[in-house]
Amino acid sequence: MLPLVNRLPLRRRPNRLPPNNNNDDSNTPPAEDTQDSSPEDDTFYPSCFDVLKVRYLLQHIWQWTRGSQELLPVEIVDMIVDAAEYWASSESVLEGETVIRKDQDQIILTTVPLCYDVQALNTPSPKPLPHRTTHPCRQIIFTIASHDQGWGGGPGSRGQYGGSYSWFDTEVIHSAHQNRAANNQPPPQGPFHFGPDHPNLLPTARKLQSNKTAVPGSQKHTIVWHYQDDIAPDSNEAEEIERTQGRGRATLDGSQVRTLEIGDAIAVWGRARFGGWSNHVQRVSVRVFWAV
Repeated sequence: MLPLVNRLPLRRRPNRLPPNNNNDDSNTPPAEDTQDSSPEDDTFYPSCFDVLKVRYLLQHIWQWTRGSQELLPVEIVDMIVDAAEYWASSESVLEGETVIRKDQDQIILTTVPLCYDVQALNTPSPKPLPHRTTHPCRQIIFTIASHDQGWGGGPGSRGQYGGSYSWFDTEVIHSAHQNRAANNQPPPQGPFHFGPDHPNLLPTARKLQSNKTAVPGSQKHTIVWHYQDDIAPDSNEAEEIERTQGRGRATLDGSQVRTLEIGDAIAVWGRARFGGWSNHVQRVSVRVFWAV
């Protein structure tokens, strides 16, 4: 039986590193599907089958331990699985260096639509994988290895996130499972014209991550979005995180995770602005977790 996990604060720290509608009431365990694992580490990421199997064991625990015919209530099973953060996930990865120069903004990675298998998307009528609720996303982990041009910046900005003009943004693509052919088109190439009122001219409070200013060596940033995050954009805590971690202060309240719907995908944009600035991207991975 899975142990209950006590969640400490109501407020989740966004710099927290990741921890290492299908309710089956039948007496037959679910059929197996494939396991999704990451080549970078030995962290175990359960597949849909793993989660369904654990749910089955939890639901029938009273029958085996008490000789009872009653099932453990589904609501309690949901609480146990969520407390253990035992969720299915899929990972999308960009390998190899990509250099984004001034105004050459481009999509560098697009995730698999939420609750879909990438192979099923090539079928005429792809079916979603098992999931729970209409907003099943629970966590998204972005891992980025990148750096800027290694020189320049304003006085005192070297090694700081403030004053950086190479950064990453995210964009939600709704119902991406229905537009797979369009998503396979190459991303638009610049240069683009960014007027003074253009929303993407400068990094905003909704940016995913900035590079440190004028640092030539690759830096690794791990950004965790969790559905229980609740740090207000106008709080002192959000201001401190933006200053010390380079994250957008408007991405700390968990709303991006809670509002994702089945079939939505996330596009990661790489950006650089002004003469001499560039964004050197070595690797990007995005792992999306959902409740089963």
